[in-house]
Amino acid sequence: MFRRALVAAALAAAALTAAAPVTAQQQRYQAPTAAPAGEPQALKIKQGGLRGQNADGVGYFLGIPFAAPPVGDLRWRPPAAAPSWSGERDATKAGAVCQTNEDCLFLNVVRPATAKPGQKLPVMVWIHGGAFVTGTSMGAFGGDTEGTEFAKKGVIVVSANHRLGRAGWFAHPALSKEGHGSNYGTMDQIAALKWVRDNIASFGGDPRNVTIFGESAGAIAVLHLMGSPEAKGLFHKAIAQSSFGRNDPTPLKVAEEAGLKLAEAAGVKGDGPEAAAALRKLPLSAIPASRGLTDPSRPFPIVDGKTIVAPVQQIFAQGRQAKVPLIIGGNSHEASLTRPQPAMLEALPADHRERVIKAFDPEGKGDRAKVVNDYMTVRSITEPDRFIARAHARAGAPVWLYYFSHVPTAQQQAKPYGAAHTDEIRFVFGNPRASFAPEDLPLSNAMNSYWAAFARKGDPDGAGGVAWPRFQPGTEGQIEFTASGPQVRQQFLKPWRDLVQAEYEATGGAKLN
Repeated sequence: MFRRALVAAALAAAALTAAAPVTAQQQRYQAPTAAPAGEPQALKIKQGGLRGQNADGVGYFLGIPFAAPPVGDLRWRPPAAAPSWSGERDATKAGAVCQTNEDCLFLNVVRPATAKPGQKLPVMVWIHGGAFVTGTSMGAFGGDTEGTEFAKKGVIVVSANHRLGRAGWFAHPALSKEGHGSNYGTMDQIAALKWVRDNIASFGGDPRNVTIFGESAGAIAVLHLMGSPEAKGLFHKAIAQSSFGRNDPTPLKVAEEAGLKLAEAAGVKGDGPEAAAALRKLPLSAIPASRGLTDPSRPFPIVDGKTIVAPVQQIFAQGRQAKVPLIIGGNSHEASLTRPQPAMLEALPADHRERVIKAFDPEGKGDRAKVVNDYMTVRSITEPDRFIARAHARAGAPVWLYYFSHVPTAQQQAKPYGAAHTDEIRFVFGNPRASFAPEDLPLSNAMNSYWAAFARKGDPDGAGGVAWPRFQPGTEGQIEFTASGPQVRQQFLKPWRDLVQAEYEATGGAKLN
């Protein structure tokens, strides 16, 4: 019989390993901080005038505040109304990043240079990843995410910051008594969507054709927004890239207990209004940092009953998610995030270990490192993706599934187990262009085209050169993004996914009847 405690311990051991090493290209990568050189362009929104920039057929309006600075007494509160200004605001530079600055609630709008108010172009809103503690709206992990290539295809892209770390996800009884919830980063994402609803028409966008998309922590956010009553009606399509759909948010009581300990370590005791006031007066750095992925106090979504009302897998199993068109998928080596070691297999119960090896090494090659990396990839992303796709299809909503396995030739020796976590980002956005080998550009162009077509009409169709089948019971068709381009697969990796599905269901994971 599968023993949950031992498997949980083994998975925790894997998670405690260091994060995957990044490529030299990613180490050198710097996210853009300003618009390319070009011609100035003026635009008026409700808050005031903006002076952006046009370059190579694309218009850039960067660093627009979408909420008041969440500092001082506004820390750990819902985002307040955005400031207004007189005259014209410089919108050619990105705003401060939330990893290093609490005053960071800025967004960027990148559009076709010829877009006109009322044109009703499709809109995509990017939610960046970074484990809820790092990342920026403009780019990370080797990919620029401001949206230039999408704008060249007639799509407006909004990329927004949100509070990170303890500023973004933190619970304490004194704060809970104020009644606003604990997911401040999620509140920021919702505030950005409300800003889009109220302002995007001025840029030529259609507030009734908004696609939210994100990667890793940003994809987790996408799935939570699909289940959040406070985000209802603010978006019409969704894309989740590496979304960890079976990872449950932290229960409120657990998060509050952790918050009490963190506050006491910073010298703040009690659970009344005086404690809340004292916490807001502290420098954020006074609150102890997270000790890693297995730290129960780490910044992570919390079931606060406001923005997040239940775990994603429960929401989808019960059919309570927004029934919007959805693209969901992941990469072939998502385990790169935690670098599991072969010793993890030895920590599993013998019968379970045998089942894993039989499924993941049917030819008996004996490569335990590959087995454990494939297994952890399927546990974290590949099976949860299928679960979410099945649940969404069962609810009658259209869904498309993908699997990104391409590893550029120059990286194959360093990445023997496949495409690492975050590798698809630059392929989706198609930038920076100079980072691509010539043979990799067609796949990037295909992915960018699929995403853009989905934003336009809610169906990726054949925009990338191959008709992407809608996920349906029975055939369960999907696309694999390979070195040879997009390839249609059916019942893809079924033995692997079936084994992991059985594990989740045996240990309390959501199941579909």
